[in-house]
Amino acid sequence: MNYYVLRPDLTPYEGIIVDKDSKLKFKNDKVEQELNDLELTIKQKDKTDKYEVESTMIVHLEEGEILLFEKESRGYFLPVQPIGSIKEAIDDYRGLATALDGKDYEVKEIKEG
Repeated sequence: MNYYVLRPDLTPYEGIIVDKDSKLKFKNDKVEQELNDLELTIKQKDKTDKYEVESTMIVHLEEGEILLFEKESRGYFLPVQPIGSIKEAIDDYRGLATALDGKDYEVKEIKEG
């Protein structure tokens, strides 16, 4: 028997690491956002033929947290699942494959920068 995993979403996102001095403003058709003093204020509006929603949410951030960015829809968001760099994901999967299969999988070296 072999081991398999459900493949995660491997979409690369731009992102920022926040600190107490981080400031940003973003607006598109769906969302308006502002970050000040580690508080991300998100105002959303959406209207379809079936529903209309308008909401305001305040996200209390801590220094060092990472906000990811989706320009077309959500804007900046705090992911609920753990995130990491592409290199970290490759290392995690190599370790998992080695632990389960006993094989050492060769992966081309990634140059960060």
